[in-house]
Amino acid sequence: MTAINEQRLLTNLHVERPAWSTRTRLAFGLGLSVLSGLLAVWSLEDFHISALVWVALVPGLLAQHRVLPRRWSGLGLGITVGVLFQGYLGPGLSNADLAWYLYVYGLWIGLFVAVLAARSRSFHEVTGYRWFLIATPLAWIGIDFLRSQMTEVFGGTWGFLAYALYERPAMLQPVSVFGVYGLQLLILVVNFALALAVIAWWDRRYGPTDGSPAVVLPFAVNRLVAAGVVLALWLGVSATMMQSPEPTITVAAIQPGSHDADRQDSIPAEEELARDLEQTLATKPFEPDLVVWREAGIRFDPRKPEGERIRQAARDVGAYLAVGWQEPVPGKGRFNEVAAFSPDGEALGSYGKSHPGEFAGDFSARQGEYLVYDTPWGRFGSIICFDLDFTDSARNVARLGANVLAVSSNDVTGITEKHYTHLVFRAIETRQAVVKADSAYDSAVIDPYGRIVARHLSKQGSRMTLVADVPVGTGDTLYVRFGDWLPVLALILTGVLMALSTAVLRRRRD
Repeated sequence: MTAINEQRLLTNLHVERPAWSTRTRLAFGLGLSVLSGLLAVWSLEDFHISALVWVALVPGLLAQHRVLPRRWSGLGLGITVGVLFQGYLGPGLSNADLAWYLYVYGLWIGLFVAVLAARSRSFHEVTGYRWFLIATPLAWIGIDFLRSQMTEVFGGTWGFLAYALYERPAMLQPVSVFGVYGLQLLILVVNFALALAVIAWWDRRYGPTDGSPAVVLPFAVNRLVAAGVVLALWLGVSATMMQSPEPTITVAAIQPGSHDADRQDSIPAEEELARDLEQTLATKPFEPDLVVWREAGIRFDPRKPEGERIRQAARDVGAYLAVGWQEPVPGKGRFNEVAAFSPDGEALGSYGKSHPGEFAGDFSARQGEYLVYDTPWGRFGSIICFDLDFTDSARNVARLGANVLAVSSNDVTGITEKHYTHLVFRAIETRQAVVKADSAYDSAVIDPYGRIVARHLSKQGSRMTLVADVPVGTGDTLYVRFGDWLPVLALILTGVLMALSTAVLRRRRD
């Protein structure tokens, strides 16, 4: 069908629509937008209704493009995104001691999106909805990428819809090429294709509003079929990429139960060290190759003489140790690092957190200086807590040749169901096995294809030792080699579409 014929179909359909008042349209449109945000929240990790992620945005898009008055249409997407972020992050951070702006994250990000989306409806009406499936999705992942470059203020990849599918590794393998942004874009395109079909149904049933051109079903169905084909190709390719290598190393995550659910220090520093040592020595019958301790659990630099007990534990167990430690820095906060030790007790190095959480008092003197350590079974490197919410940290470790990633964290109870799931995507992106040791809530072992080999979750906080056999990865993917090429391309295309939008709307005014 040619563009001319498509435009004729779009403009020649006229149906009598109900005479709704502006107040009714606002109330109904805002309700649909809130529903969309809630559906998105319910699709994510806390609620485990992952199928909703493919349809969550549809009510809000209908509100934006048909129900709300045109001058208020940006609120449709703004409220949807605002409810998503507030509902996803707000409850989880309620008991954490963080910067004030993180508690109202959804409010101001929703306002930001509403402003950006203010002209979206007019642009799509003038261009016959031919860019509907890609314009906003491209802008969405472009903005996601930009906020992930702004460290703590925008939360890295927190709130990505793609994380809803963390328990579906058979669907996720192209992430090793496109990164998590690729799956994010696919989910958005499918939502927008379905929304276009619903808009076409609405126009057939009620007619367009505010003099908008109608979208007819054949036009919308063509787009929906195209999105379905892309989804089918993604799933087919993913199935061919999935492998099941045999376990080759034994790893252990030490969770000492440092905190209770109210985020109070339930044990003093010396007792925590005693627990770490006791739990580490208890892994000796399993002959672990790598043992990981939690973030900032030790209150001194373990490479100094007072760390002899830790070095002796490495010798006794015959394993490599990754030990999280902290030390105050007057006027700046605290060092937050992970020191590595060999099976003979030698200090191999200490990695400083590359994405320090300044909201939690972190300070890094070696930000961005990644380290890897040679072992008989390959190489491993460390990242720390907030690092795992960014795509660059695990990738930079893999670029140095690592095939196992040791992750030390110090989470809060509200993100018990969420935080470790991000590592499913870091594992696939980089083909590294991942070992996450938390202070009390969510320790996990994940294989290089994103399968969760073992995990222990406790919202109340608990002490436990997680031991598992896991295959080492290759540490080599197209995503490791080329990085975030997709969101960069999305930003470029978004700039082109914004220029087109400005030109089209100016021509319309003239």
